[in-house]
Amino acid sequence: MLQRLLTGFLEQEGVEQAVMFDDRGRLMASVGQQGQLPAIEHAVALTSAALSACVEHELGELYEVWSEGEQRTMIDVITPYRILMLKGKGGRLARWRHSVDHRRRLLATTPEF
Repeated sequence: MLQRLLTGFLEQEGVEQAVMFDDRGRLMASVGQQGQLPAIEHAVALTSAALSACVEHELGELYEVWSEGEQRTMIDVITPYRILMLKGKGGRLARWRHSVDHRRRLLATTPEF
């Protein structure tokens, strides 16, 4: 079921990969183009840097990270133990965010296999 939910993100313009990992950086599920490895190290590095900035500058809780450039990345903290990363080229990050919000409850409660 988690794979099916992640596959739905690939329908968004520009999304090439959807990855769910836990708070320890362990891969829970991933979908993307055939032969493409999950960018888990990239996601963990971005999330760690953002968490450090939040703590260091007393900014409060981290909910999401957006990174734009040639590659676009959106990381969303679904729950403290489930983190979602969408990665690709082009597309609109606001639409990616809307699709995450639409599936948030299911992403938070769907068991992993």
